[in-house]
Amino acid sequence: MRARRRLLCVLCCAVTTIVLIPALAAAQTVADSASPAAIGGGREIFHGAGSCQVCHGPNLEGGPMAPTLKTHPWKDAKGGGYDAILNVVMKGVPGTAMVSHPGGISDEDARRVAAYVWAVGHGKATP
Repeated sequence: MRARRRLLCVLCCAVTTIVLIPALAAAQTVADSASPAAIGGGREIFHGAGSCQVCHGPNLEGGPMAPTLKTHPWKDAKGGGYDAILNVVMKGVPGTAMVSHPGGISDEDARRVAAYVWAVGHGKATP
């Protein structure tokens, strides 16, 4: 009986480690990305050094070269989640005008841009 309890405890710890902790970390990433400082910094980079507005428009409405970044069925950033948006900003989209680290922005700036785009795309901020 004692061995069975110990096994059950080990299994519960394993499930928590494999399932719950990554989910909590992802939730924290989104929470951090929704901070006013991150969104404001991303807005500044999007409209400045990142030169994102050139293709995506000043109101994130999109244009002939790039899709809207407002609420829509996300094509390249599947599901429109923060991590998916960040992946596009960090890696670009092959075969499109979307390059990795647009305007030569840093990884930290890319996180801020992703926060801004995520917030606008989810109705948490305005362009």
